[in-house]
Amino acid sequence: MSGPGSWEGQINLLWDGESGGEISIKNHPTIKLDTPIEYGGNGRYPCPDEFFLSAIGGCLLTTFLYFKRKVKLHLEELQISVSGKVNLVGPKGYRVTDLKGVIRVKTSKDEKVNAKKCIEWAKNYCHITHALTVPIKLSAEISSEEETT
Repeated sequence: MSGPGSWEGQINLLWDGESGGEISIKNHPTIKLDTPIEYGGNGRYPCPDEFFLSAIGGCLLTTFLYFKRKVKLHLEELQISVSGKVNLVGPKGYRVTDLKGVIRVKTSKDEKVNAKKCIEWAKNYCHITHALTVPIKLSAEISSEEETT
């Protein structure tokens, strides 16, 4: 973890020899992913698109909870759902479309104002939803095993 106000992370993904892989994240159990059957995979585990939606929902959740603590909001229930589609967009290939997030909060009547504020703050401060408008820098390294004699 970096200093206050920043965070750095890294995942490592190892192909499983079939249609998926295993994600390693420091100090956490591994996570498996797979290609959906409709795209030629085995569909054994969640696909990257489901993890993408989970990342959005998780960021909205943790951002909401940060502000919940700040305003001392008392909740009975909190539920977040995120949906989206993947569509073939002509020669550009596949694109994620129709992203929608819903935050449902159950609380007492006297907490409704603070609950609404926390929802707005989660929407405005979730860094993962903000990242969707920023190009991702991607570099590739290619190596091969050379035979030694």
